[in-house]
Amino acid sequence: MIDNNNFDHEILETKSTALITFTADWCRPCGLQKPIIENLAKTYSGKVVIEVVDVDIHTELADRFGARTLPTTVLFAQGEIIEALAGYQTEEFLTSYLEVILAEVAKSEKQS
Repeated sequence: MIDNNNFDHEILETKSTALITFTADWCRPCGLQKPIIENLAKTYSGKVVIEVVDVDIHTELADRFGARTLPTTVLFAQGEIIEALAGYQTEEFLTSYLEVILAEVAKSEKQS
């Protein structure tokens, strides 16, 4: 589980490819987004760090990444923010975005 204390180590320092979705229990669109994120976590297990962060519990982390509209999904590659997506995102969109990121990471690793 990602939290304020381990975020830098788990995501930024390891240079992981990651998808972090900021949600809240009271947020209706978040309830629709969570099953999508759970499916992606199964699909990309071992390839992408996928986490759901509750903004009511981890307010410092939510503030750090500007999670004002919920859900907010932040995509990381090699320890850098690629994009922050505000609002509900479809599974197809997130899957295609992750595939592009993974391909770019693989390409850059081959060039290194």
